[in-house]
Amino acid sequence: MFKKIVIIHFQPLELYPPIQNLINFFGCETAEHQISIITTGSKNKIPSFQTKNIRIFRFGKSGERNVFFRYFNYFIFYSFSLIKLIIKKPNRIFYFETLSSYPAFLYKKYFNRNTEILIHYHEYSSPQEIAHGMKLNKIFHEREKYLYPDALWISHTNEHRMELFKKDEYPVLINNAHILPNYPPASWQTSDEKNISEPLKIIMIGALGFDTMYVKEFAEWIIQQNGKVIWDIYSFTISSGAKSYLESLHTKYITLKESVEYKKLPEVLKNYNVGVILYKGHIPNYIYNAPNKLFEYHVSGLDVWFPEKMTGAFSYIKTDSYPKILPVNFEKLSDLKTTDLTNRDGLQFIIRKYSSEIIFKELQSALFA
Repeated sequence: MFKKIVIIHFQPLELYPPIQNLINFFGCETAEHQISIITTGSKNKIPSFQTKNIRIFRFGKSGERNVFFRYFNYFIFYSFSLIKLIIKKPNRIFYFETLSSYPAFLYKKYFNRNTEILIHYHEYSSPQEIAHGMKLNKIFHEREKYLYPDALWISHTNEHRMELFKKDEYPVLINNAHILPNYPPASWQTSDEKNISEPLKIIMIGALGFDTMYVKEFAEWIIQQNGKVIWDIYSFTISSGAKSYLESLHTKYITLKESVEYKKLPEVLKNYNVGVILYKGHIPNYIYNAPNKLFEYHVSGLDVWFPEKMTGAFSYIKTDSYPKILPVNFEKLSDLKTTDLTNRDGLQFIIRKYSSEIIFKELQSALFA
């Protein structure tokens, strides 16, 4: 049966590889269904994400620091998003994160109660974070609880987050709960084995912050290796503190590279041995976490090092074959021996099949049935 579907994603698509993968996957469905996407523009100098056969509407820009312009952009986004829903008259609305929920809430409650709602959360926010965080987020979360009991689909990226979410929202019913991991496309899967030699080439992709990540600790360790290890960083979003600190080191062993479009990352990753994740786990979201970069590193043939505090990734630990996926104590890097971590004696080359196309099949059934 023909469906008119609107996807609402407040944050710019360009900053969220999982939504890019999902949209590309759904692009093949446009012959039978009409799909539209509502999002914001980005203040970052990033090429706009585009996909065939799906119309993308960008209302306002996220990331404004000036309070007046920030709230003006909220007004633009929510007003025009609601108008677009009224015009489109969708059968189903699929929104991502609480900040995207308000137009869906208003449309379903006041304009079309028959519209079915699907929800996905890229991140987990504890009740304490919601209570003491941005006021709009708190207000919208209270409203979106109205949508939960009848929602066609509600998903988090892993079981840990979903269990916390259901506990937090009780006694509100969470029906149709699902897990939607952040896997990359199957085309990322490599069959090429990487030889380990000096210097060991380490890469980090994604946002980089100073206070919430082991930037200082890891940088000091890199310098101590005196050329045996090099570290390259590719980031669209890097905090001023992290950038200032890294530039102050004046070391040839750490390099801030030009950011790369997501679809071009496989060509970059193939030049490295290890992919690193540096979250300190300062909030539950980064403790119960298995980020997209973990799977992207692995299927590209890289070993993965992630912090021991990131317990959400423990089920993915892989030591009996290579490339390895390993927890590392970034607070005791003096104990870190690269020869032990990268040792492949007696191990086979096996890459697990983490494919977004496979995990999107269940969502596809729910969205288009």
